[in-house]
Amino acid sequence: MSEFEPNSWTIRRPGAAVELVLSQEEVLTAEFGPSVVGGWSLDTSKIEPDDDVPEEIAKRARVIVIEVRPDRPASLARLIKLHVANPSIAVIAAVRNPTVPTMQALLRAGIRDVIALPLVRNDLETVLERMREEIERGLAQETPTGKVVSIIKSVGGVGATALLTQAAALYAQREAERGFKACLFDLDLQGGNAATHLGISPTLTVSELLDAGKRLDSTVLASVAAEHSSGLRIIAAPSELMPTDTVGTDQICDIVHLATAEYRTVFLDLPSDWTNWSLSLVAQSDVVFLIVELSIASLRQAQRQLALLLKLGVASEKVQVVVNRVEKRLFQQINLKDASDTIGRQIGLSVTSDFALMNTALNRGVMIGDIKSKSAVTRDLNKLLDAIDMLLERG
Repeated sequence: MSEFEPNSWTIRRPGAAVELVLSQEEVLTAEFGPSVVGGWSLDTSKIEPDDDVPEEIAKRARVIVIEVRPDRPASLARLIKLHVANPSIAVIAAVRNPTVPTMQALLRAGIRDVIALPLVRNDLETVLERMREEIERGLAQETPTGKVVSIIKSVGGVGATALLTQAAALYAQREAERGFKACLFDLDLQGGNAATHLGISPTLTVSELLDAGKRLDSTVLASVAAEHSSGLRIIAAPSELMPTDTVGTDQICDIVHLATAEYRTVFLDLPSDWTNWSLSLVAQSDVVFLIVELSIASLRQAQRQLALLLKLGVASEKVQVVVNRVEKRLFQQINLKDASDTIGRQIGLSVTSDFALMNTALNRGVMIGDIKSKSAVTRDLNKLLDAIDMLLERG
């Protein structure tokens, strides 16, 4: 049940892009069938035609189909208020027996389209397909946004965060040479140490962004981002443990989306345990690195992770497996070929094990290159950065 009106309710589906705002009468007579129409996922909210539309609905929608009673001033005022307050949303007026003058008046007011009530699937599909084409044309004309690179772990303890912090700092140096900025979000809300690994002790963390609510903007984001000597901006994990299930999917996705408008590359260090929001972020990422090690437990879990991502529709070419801590010795119980056979795909990226070098860098909070200018680890990290450039079609 929704909190905004006792006689209102909302069906909430993660990732829905179309909101249907209808009175109880129109909900009962609608014939649009399943919750996906024309490739759009739908939410339906029962709200009477004179009542305001809650901000939470407008915030998450790309398209709103809203019931309008032309003979009721409050209903028309609600429609105009919604359109004026949310110019980026495609607002479609749903009207019973719409006349030509009514349609013309609504379109002059800035409404994208008009659809007849009661809603039927074919009409809804036609209108939504038209909206999709308009939105895609608009997106193509927008300034390109940054790319998201997510790091996930097969199991805890594979050294993913240590690897990510070193790689992200190196990549930030590359980006700075190209005239761009990079950012790292430590979203391991219960065990994040990315800032510590780079010798940074920020006073503000991702908690401030989560608490910002409507105040969240580029200024707030910049105030929370701590800058490393490499040029990498870091959004640190909370200073106190935070339950991962308290974070809203829309909330965290909005934060990352805002970051892509400010930084050309956004790295995400995600928790070991899957949540709705971490799955959503992976699905929206441009590149996903799955960090594993040469152990049966890690490889078997990686196999499960890959199967889950494939089931959720994450393109397999976006996911790259990286084997960490590879020892260069002649006889190994498990080698890279065994790992590839186990998970069912070729592994092309690995990082040499050098515990002493990596541990020294982490304890000092510095980059590996500051300790040893040339090393097998740095060489392998640069191969990883080359893979990012290739996958993001950069150079």
